[in-house]
Amino acid sequence: MLTTVIGSYPLSYAELGEEAITRSVRDQVDAGIDIVSDGQTRYDMVEYFATAIEGYSYDGKSHVDGRIGQGDPETFVADLQTAKTIAPRVKGIITGPVTLVFSSRIKGYYKGHRDERVYLDTATALLGIARALEQNGAEWIQVDEPFLSVGAPMHIARKAVETIASNLGIPVALHVCGRVVEIFKDLLQWEGVTMLSHAFMGDDNIELLDFQELSASHKMLGLGCIDTQSTRVEEVHNIEDLITKAIQKMPKGRIAIHPDCGLRLLPRDIALEKMKRMVIASRRAAQL
Repeated sequence: MLTTVIGSYPLSYAELGEEAITRSVRDQVDAGIDIVSDGQTRYDMVEYFATAIEGYSYDGKSHVDGRIGQGDPETFVADLQTAKTIAPRVKGIITGPVTLVFSSRIKGYYKGHRDERVYLDTATALLGIARALEQNGAEWIQVDEPFLSVGAPMHIARKAVETIASNLGIPVALHVCGRVVEIFKDLLQWEGVTMLSHAFMGDDNIELLDFQELSASHKMLGLGCIDTQSTRVEEVHNIEDLITKAIQKMPKGRIAIHPDCGLRLLPRDIALEKMKRMVIASRRAAQL
């Protein structure tokens, strides 16, 4: 089974510069992670893109000031290339268009958060960044859409995410944290999405494993099995038990193992130990 991370890591680019990326990736490699991220150490998930897309601005809060244009991939590509000097398998991470728009104040060209154009134009800009990451060696693209679990407009969200996912030549993972039981069957229909990635260490989403629609589909399942909100380090057997529940329901080749969400809120030593135990549990479960 594939092991990966969701993205962020508890090191700061502002403090360490490029060394923050290097240390983040080395920790992931040392833990045994198959596909790493660059650690998202520069900014939070919104600031990355609000400072890189024409029509957006950022002053501690994201704003849409005018018509959305192109995205500038320079920073994302540079951090990907740094990561690839250490690990051959790296994924690019994109904050999804719905989450980016819902996190922004809109004024000027668009008619507020109900204007479908702001989502689709944002998606087109994000697609440009994703394509640049693909061209520079990203093995996967992950689209982060936490707002989908809290009532975002799903018909617009689908169009926007599919604008990205259906126009890339590498696999796309859609990560939605929180409880997704009510929207999961809808997500299974989204085109271009190879893997649906969610949190399972709590009880919110465990019932998804029993959905016949999941077992009948061709999509992969990203199984979050590390609590990223707690400093308590999970026991290996508890992680293995969760993974075993999943492989009893679907083929191992359709399961990827990762933490519930990003690790940036944890102390670095605890984040590393959690990843190590996750990888050990994954390898044990794979032998069953």
